[in-house]
Amino acid sequence: MARVTRNISLDWLSFNSKSSFDYPILVNTTGYYEAVYSFESYNPLGRDDYYLIYVVEGELFLDMPNFTRAIGKGTAFIIPPKHMYKYSGNSSTRYLFAHFTGSYVVGFLKECGFDTLPCILENDFSKELYGKFYLMIDTFLRNDRLSTQKCACMLQEILISIYEGSLDKADSSPLKTSLKYIHGFFTDKISIPYLAGLENLSNSRYVTVFKSQTGKSPNEYIIELRLQLAKGLLNNTNMSIKQISQRVGYTDQYFFSRIFKKHLGISPQKYREHSLP
Repeated sequence: MARVTRNISLDWLSFNSKSSFDYPILVNTTGYYEAVYSFESYNPLGRDDYYLIYVVEGELFLDMPNFTRAIGKGTAFIIPPKHMYKYSGNSSTRYLFAHFTGSYVVGFLKECGFDTLPCILENDFSKELYGKFYLMIDTFLRNDRLSTQKCACMLQEILISIYEGSLDKADSSPLKTSLKYIHGFFTDKISIPYLAGLENLSNSRYVTVFKSQTGKSPNEYIIELRLQLAKGLLNNTNMSIKQISQRVGYTDQYFFSRIFKKHLGISPQKYREHSLP
């Protein structure tokens, strides 16, 4: 079931996908999406405005040129204007969204840490942020005299909260440098000595601290990220098993298949077949 806001029309702006410099920040539309079936959203030309999504249940699989990632609960991302995007999810996926534009948007996003777009900020799910988003949706739907100004203020507060939440999560981890590196380069070959060096720890101490923080060894953590990406590619692309194996960091297709089956109890090919509608 999709729950989205209705679009209102103004002579100078189509709320479907338009940029505007008449306001510093303008919320074009905002709403909540709750999937009943597996779905896909594909825009080969991109939008004219910015697109914010905050995942509140399940996950979305985001596929953009040179950028492919599974987006989990509590994580937000922003797609900039004129960027092709495709994302997909299943019946467990729920997310909040906002399309926005304005003359101050570029500067404000940079101030909030969204300086490289598309930008993904990982957080733990926040009921407070969830509530702020719903208040913005409600304000937008009311469409009273000050709704435009109120929504602009609420969007700024939401973006600041998302950024500060990501900082709190990163600062709370003694391994923030190496974890950031892992999430950026998990499809590459990563050695324990290199990761330990990033944190100025011995190899053995690094592994111990890592497991206490994540519940997994560094290698297990990297494998989990790779398999999460592989599942998305199996579900959402026509890439061959060999191509997917190489894309997620395994040069040997058969080794990849063994790892996949060991952790998920099913071969990559069977997983793809079971995921087909």
